[in-house]
Formats: sequence, C-alpha cells, structure tokens
Amino acid sequence: MREKLRFIRLPIVLFVIFFLGRLAVGAISGVNKQSYDLANRLFSMVILEVHVGLLWGAVGKRYRNYGVGGSIAAVVLAVVVSQILIFAGTAFSYLAGIQTLFNYPEALNQSAAVPFGMAMALRTGSFIANCVIGAIAGAIGWALGGLVPAR
Repeated sequence: MREKLRFIRLPIVLFVIFFLGRLAVGAISGVNKQSYDLANRLFSMVILEVHVGLLWGAVGKRYRNYGVGGSIAAVVLAVVVSQILIFAGTAFSYLAGIQTLFNYPEALNQSAAVPFGMAMALRTGSFIANCVIGAIAGAIGWALGGLVPAR
C-alpha cells in the first residue's frame, strides 16, 4: 500500500490543485451557472480521474511491472483521494453554510438546492460509481501499457 501511495503522489497533487482551482473559480466569480461551467472546463476532477486511470494504469504496467490488479488498485486509490476531496468539500460547504461549486445543485445532478443529508447520499453514490469507473479506466490503461515507451 505504501508503495502505491508513493506511486500516486503526482495524481494526488493534481487532484488538490483541481480542488483548489474549483474553490477559487467559485470564490472569484461567484457560484452560478457560468462559474460552474468554467470550473468544469478548467478543473473537472472527474475527468482528471479518468485521465489518471488511463495513464497511471499504463505507467504502472510499464514502469512498476504491476499486474492488472496492481494497476487497478493504484488507480482506485488515487480516485478515492479525489472523491474524498469532493465529499469533504461538499460537507464543509453545507456545514459552514456557504455556497461553493461543491454544493451547487448541478454539481449534485439536481435542478434545485437539496438538504445536507440528500447531498451527502448523492455524493456517496457518486463516490462508489467513480471508483468503479476508475477501476475500469485503470484496467483499460493497463491493457494499453505496452504502448508506453520503455525507459
């Protein structure tokens, strides 16, 4: 586990940068449809999760000699970190009583604001779904690992 955590340091840093970028866009531009769309174009954490899954699955195979399970484990671990940031950002937004792009209705796939409990239930579902998607992306990345140039 420790070795896999060292392996995913770069994706973790990227997830933190994207998390802070989303917060900054909301704080600077206000929380509205335009800032939400801008933040998604610039700092989509879920799209980054898929990219990390594809790339780190392949890199794990080529440079770490991971089997498919090892690549999937590393990718899912990275996705879990990203999802914890999203989950925590949502919880903090509600508990602090502030509007951020993490509790914006569209971020929760809703058309109107929802209560805290429902928001966290929605985030729990997306947490699980994104881990599954990360596992699939990691497996696809592993399968493509032969395309990564040797050292």
